Amino acid sequence: MRISVLIKIADKVASKSPCRYQVSCILVDENASVVATGYNHHALNGRKMGRPTIHAEMDALSKVRKPSRNLTAFIYRRKGKIITPCKSCQSLLVAYQIRAVWHTAGKVEDKVTIKRNGGE
Repeated sequence: MRISVLIKIADKVASKSPCRYQVSCILVDENASVVATGYNHHALNGRKMGRPTIHAEMDALSKVRKPSRNLTAFIYRRKGKIITPCKSCQSLLVAYQIRAVWHTAGKVEDKVTIKRNGGE
């Protein structure tokens, strides 16, 4: 799957988020097929102030039956803003044995750039 297609999918999924910072997580297998998607949203029955938020990574991983070493996560924040997994989500990604994590790293000349977490 071309990265431009993945970015379009990620942007569409992130647009579902009611949060100020719209984030999505796309899980892709070794055949470049989308396995699961998730976006950040407020937990049901949340408090009025400081509502708990379900992170995009948590939402996507909740749709995967079991850990899998052949999945790659792509974390995307709308408008090309920089996003990396928080410590809790990073631990969850490790627990699910996600082999690689890519995330948006800003914009260059109106194009979204991506970066491998902990890498180039």
